[in-house]
Amino acid sequence: MKDNGNELRVTILCSTLDRASQNIKEHILKMREWFPVKTVCHEWKEFVSAYSSDGLWLVEINQPNIYQDGIDHKLSSYGFNTRLLIVASKHKSRDKKKILTAHYTGNSGNAELGGQPRKLSYPAPFALKSILLNMQKMSNNTGYEVMMEATHHGPTDVSLPMVYAEIGSTEEQWVDPVAGEIAARAILEMKEEKFPVAVGFGGGHYAKRQTKILFESNITFGHNFSNHQLDNLDIELIREAIEKSHADFVYFDRRAMTSAHKEKITAIIKELGLQLLRESDIMDLQGLPWHIYSYMRKLAERLYPGSRLRITNGFRQIVINLRYLCVEDLTVCRIDEAVFSEAVSVDKKKVIDLLDASDVVYFERDNGTLSCTVICIRGREKTSIDLLIDECIKILKEHYEIKYVPEEMTLYITEERFSPELARELGVPPGPMFAELKKGNSVKAADGRIVEPLMVYTKTTRRITLENNTNLIK
Repeated sequence: MKDNGNELRVTILCSTLDRASQNIKEHILKMREWFPVKTVCHEWKEFVSAYSSDGLWLVEINQPNIYQDGIDHKLSSYGFNTRLLIVASKHKSRDKKKILTAHYTGNSGNAELGGQPRKLSYPAPFALKSILLNMQKMSNNTGYEVMMEATHHGPTDVSLPMVYAEIGSTEEQWVDPVAGEIAARAILEMKEEKFPVAVGFGGGHYAKRQTKILFESNITFGHNFSNHQLDNLDIELIREAIEKSHADFVYFDRRAMTSAHKEKITAIIKELGLQLLRESDIMDLQGLPWHIYSYMRKLAERLYPGSRLRITNGFRQIVINLRYLCVEDLTVCRIDEAVFSEAVSVDKKKVIDLLDASDVVYFERDNGTLSCTVICIRGREKTSIDLLIDECIKILKEHYEIKYVPEEMTLYITEERFSPELARELGVPPGPMFAELKKGNSVKAADGRIVEPLMVYTKTTRRITLENNTNLIK
C-alpha cells in the first residue's frame, strides 16, 4: 500500500491516558519506519500526535478511547483517510488475569462506559481473527491467555469497522514489555482474509467457547453477546448486530444458555432468515466456501427436514482443488434405492464407511437413517454413483449369492433362510436345536436321525432392476 494522503489506510488509535495503549504504541513505533505527521487540528482538542507508515496511520489522543464517538469524522476531516480502526487499549478486570484480548464495542443496555444506549459499532471480523491468532502464536510460554471478549462499552457512533486489541488485566501487565510487543506485532502482522462470519450468543464475558471455535475453524465472529446481555436483546438489536457484522450465520454457546433464551433468540433469527449452526456444523465448514455450504444446508432442510449433512473428505478435497465452485456446479442424485437399502440392512457400518470414503455429500435423517440421495460435483456424478452402487453390491455379495446382468441393469439376490416349518417336519423341536442349525451345526432329531443345516434352509431369489442415475435438481 502506497504512502499518500489519499489512500484509505488502517488507523491505530492510542491514548496517552492508557498505560497499555502507550506500551503497545512504543513497540509499534520500534517495529517499522514511521514518519511524524505535521498537521494542525485546532478543533480536535483531544489530538496529540500522528505518525505515518506504509499503509498505516498511528494517531494519539489525550482522552479515553471509549468516549470517542465520531472519531471517524475527525480522522477524515484532518486527512487521516481510514478504512479500518484498531484501538490499542487496556483490559481491566478484578480477576487480575494475564490476558490478551480483542473485541468489538457496543451497548446492549445502558451506556455506562461510553457510546450510546442500545447501539452497536461496526465490527471488523477478519481483523479480529487475525489479531487473536497472532496473539495466540506469540504468547506461548509467556503466561498470557488469549481470549475474545463479548461486545461491550463505547464508542458506538463510528461508521468504520473497528476492533479493540488489549492487554489485561492490571497495571503490572499494562506496562509489561512482553505483552506490549505481542500486541504490537499482532496488530502490525494482521492479515485481512475472508471467512464466514458468525454472530455469537451465550457464555461469559470471556467468550471461551467462541474463542476456541475461532482458533480451530475457518470462521470468525462479528458481535458476540454474553449471558448477562441476553435479556436486553430484541429483534431490532439482533438485526443491527447481524447487519453491521455482515453475518452469515448465528452460533449459540448452548450449554451456557437457558432454554428460555435459546427459544427467544432462535425465533428471532428464524424471522430474520439466518441459519443457526452448531459447533460440529462449523467444523464441517473447513475448506468449503460459505455459499456452497449454506446452499447444501438449505437443500438438506428442504429434502429431509431435520437431517444432517455428512461432508466427505473426498468432496471437500475436490472443492479445495477446484478453488472456485458455484451452486450450479452441484447436482443431487440418487443411489439406486433398492440396492442401497439392501446394503444398509445387512451392514450399515460398512455403508457409512463406503460413503465416507467417497466424493459425495450424503444426508443422515434425524432418526439416524441414511438417505440414498447424495450431492455430487456436476460432471462426476455418473462415476461417483456407479462406484457407490458397485461397492454396495460387493457388500451384498458378502451375505447373499449375487448375479448381476449389466445389459439388463438387473441384480438377482439369492438368499438362504432357515425354515422352522422344515425343521419341525424333520422332528426338530424349537429351542436350542434351532439355534444350532442356524449356526451351521447338525442336530439329532427325536427319532434319532441326523438333520443337516442344508435340510432346513430354503432359497429365494429376488430381482432388482437398477435405476438410472437420477438427477433430482438440474
